[in-house]
Amino acid sequence: MKRKCILIFMIVLAMGMTACSSVSKEEAETNLVESSKPEIAEEDGKVSPEDEEITEGDPIAGIVEKYEGSKITIRTPEDDMLYYFSTENAQILEGFSTENAQAAEGDSPIAVGDKVEISYRGLIDFDEEHPSEALKIVVITAE
Repeated sequence: MKRKCILIFMIVLAMGMTACSSVSKEEAETNLVESSKPEIAEEDGKVSPEDEEITEGDPIAGIVEKYEGSKITIRTPEDDMLYYFSTENAQILEGFSTENAQAAEGDSPIAVGDKVEISYRGLIDFDEEHPSEALKIVVITAE
């Protein structure tokens, strides 16, 4: 009887270990992709700005709702959403389209009501206090 209990315990233990160690093919591929990213960190454990992955999102076109200091707020006509961007390091261009836009001359050509297209860095943050970083702002001028 004691041998049967030990044998059953060993079988259950082996089955449990097998069940816990099996990983689906999708999870294995995800783990493989995640582990292939280099983890570069400074001695204090923080990732340096040079090591961060810089991603540029798709440009957003909209109408300027507000432009004060280094912040611009645009409203997109298709979904009527407000987007907030920091313009501190943004290149400001103007033209009939983004393809033929050129550097703006003189003071900022941006005014409330203007149609603009904004290229930005990272993910969109819908928080007015923490705007996304605009890389390029193209003021679409009338033909």
